[in-house]
Amino acid sequence: MFSGTQFIVDSTPSFDSITGLSPTVAVEQRIIRQSNPRSTVGTRTKISNMLAMLFAAYGVRDDKYNDDIPLTMEMFQKNSPKGMCVKCLGTGIIKELDEEKLFEDLSQKIEDVCLGLGKRGITKRMLDSFCKYHNISPTDKLSTLTDEQLNFLKYGDNGKSSFMGFVPWIMHTTNGAFSTSSRLEYLLTNAGYMGKASCPKCGGTGLGEQAFHTAIGGKTISELENMYIKDLYQFLATVPIISPLLGEILVKLNCMVDVGLHHLALSRPVPTLSGGEIQRLFLASYIIAEMDSIIFVFDEPTIGLHEVEKAKLIKILKNLVNRGNTVIAVEHDEKFIRSADYIIDLGPNAGVLGGELIFQGGFEEFLYCKNSNTSPYLRCEETLKMEKRSRTIDMLNVLKIENAALHNLKNVTAEIPLGLMVGVAGVSGSGKSSLISDTLVPKLKEMLNTKCITDDEDEELTYESNNVIISGIEHIKKCFVIDQKPIGRSRTSCPATYTGMFDRIRTLFAKESGLSAGLFTVNSEGGCKVCRGDGEIHYHVGFGNFINLECEACGGTGFIPEVLEVMLDGKNIKDILSMTVDEAVEFFKGKDKSIDKILATLSRVGMNYITLGQKLLPYLVEKVSVSNWQRSFQKDRMQRMQFISWMSLLQGYHFMIVKSY
Repeated sequence: MFSGTQFIVDSTPSFDSITGLSPTVAVEQRIIRQSNPRSTVGTRTKISNMLAMLFAAYGVRDDKYNDDIPLTMEMFQKNSPKGMCVKCLGTGIIKELDEEKLFEDLSQKIEDVCLGLGKRGITKRMLDSFCKYHNISPTDKLSTLTDEQLNFLKYGDNGKSSFMGFVPWIMHTTNGAFSTSSRLEYLLTNAGYMGKASCPKCGGTGLGEQAFHTAIGGKTISELENMYIKDLYQFLATVPIISPLLGEILVKLNCMVDVGLHHLALSRPVPTLSGGEIQRLFLASYIIAEMDSIIFVFDEPTIGLHEVEKAKLIKILKNLVNRGNTVIAVEHDEKFIRSADYIIDLGPNAGVLGGELIFQGGFEEFLYCKNSNTSPYLRCEETLKMEKRSRTIDMLNVLKIENAALHNLKNVTAEIPLGLMVGVAGVSGSGKSSLISDTLVPKLKEMLNTKCITDDEDEELTYESNNVIISGIEHIKKCFVIDQKPIGRSRTSCPATYTGMFDRIRTLFAKESGLSAGLFTVNSEGGCKVCRGDGEIHYHVGFGNFINLECEACGGTGFIPEVLEVMLDGKNIKDILSMTVDEAVEFFKGKDKSIDKILATLSRVGMNYITLGQKLLPYLVEKVSVSNWQRSFQKDRMQRMQFISWMSLLQGYHFMIVKSY
């Protein structure tokens, strides 16, 4: 029984009983929840707020900018009206419009300027008003205008008409009071008309003049937030200030060093962190709070850590236990398993072949568990088979990155030989992701354009150095970027739709029944009208929480009854979506070559146990708990899904980037 703020609904639990349950904290790798671009390591840990308080109390102002107004905490926060830069509004970035390029083609019509912006909506009405006042036509070419008319068209006619001019209007639409979406900005950027630059007024800090000219120990708050956490700790430890506030800041910073986040800066945006870094960021906040009698649940906490860092993490988690807490970790790491006090092994295999309790007990007993697929590797009876021979390296066929200086990279130059499997290694925070994901990938997207294929085509370019040089792209036909980001494009996305086999399946049903193929999808006329094809109704029960109950209208199928009456060899469309890949291989054998090929590839990458209709990103558009997505389709499976969706295209292509967290 769930109690909400408005009503009470019944829900059947998936367990008989749970006893001995203490307050529980789940520390997961939910990257998709950390998407606010203004959220930083400093704001997430509250250290930025504490630094702002420290500067308000002990900051020393430049005499030239001392207006005798008392310093306050808000003056050192770029998200505050009192502290943000008035030019960039706290972002530290301004948009720049290439006016010369926008108007360089004098043969274009007035209405065609700026990708045809003047042909639609409110812009068309204002442009028509402008043209009527100046006795010209929207279809006139720019070359027919006088210098004065062209200047009015660019910058406005001082209110004589309702049009403020293309340049002011574009800036207002993309960054001003009229800004409602980023679509125009994206189109302008993609066409090369618009770019971004550091704000000249605040130097990219996003802060106002008071913060810009107030220092502690000779450094401004922006300079401190841009320092590595390890260096910041060492600097603040030498500052001649006696304050409990400073002591608390040092405790927090020291804890972040202990969990392996010494390489980050407080100004680092949270969306740029890996899943492992986000998890350790949350871990640090719990350690600082000194909780006890709590159950902590971790989702593969060693992901993203170098071998030399795992021992420190294990020690930290053991200290949590020493305080009287319980730590439960879902892990594959050998060191972690060997360090555990108690082991629960599930299996023996995946999907319908799993789900059994194989073992529970201590490590020494687990070593000799005969039914486990894990214990033979711990006994060293089973080992991974590795190729002893390496491919020949052709240094004339390489991709070269020069002058990479993003985040903590120090003007790195690296060569990546093509036609080989290349690994980028190093301790956590050494710059692996900065070099490949944040420098190489954006550059390749810019240089290869449509030949660089990612699952997030609208992602903004993130490299910050204009000095980065990429050479050797002439050797590349196409580039595929495979990461662990969510791959679903709608709430009904599933392996069958993502791989493209569902179109073939619907075609088979259409041929069998003589009905339209559109009837066999929940996104069209075949979907239940009550639950919109979800098979579940989502109820808000207060405090931002939702529960999901089976739709009574369709019985949880998501389809209308007429669709379910159509059979293909004794199976309806819902039966097929409920099949595992292994089951589907047998069912579709000989029915369709494309389906056979896709299913065979899914099996090859170890996804034979998933069902064809398993949701990739359920309910995200309704802002329902993302834990449903986390349980339904974990990030490693998303990565393999991207891989198999392009595997048939790879012959002859030279470059693929696979991101590991």
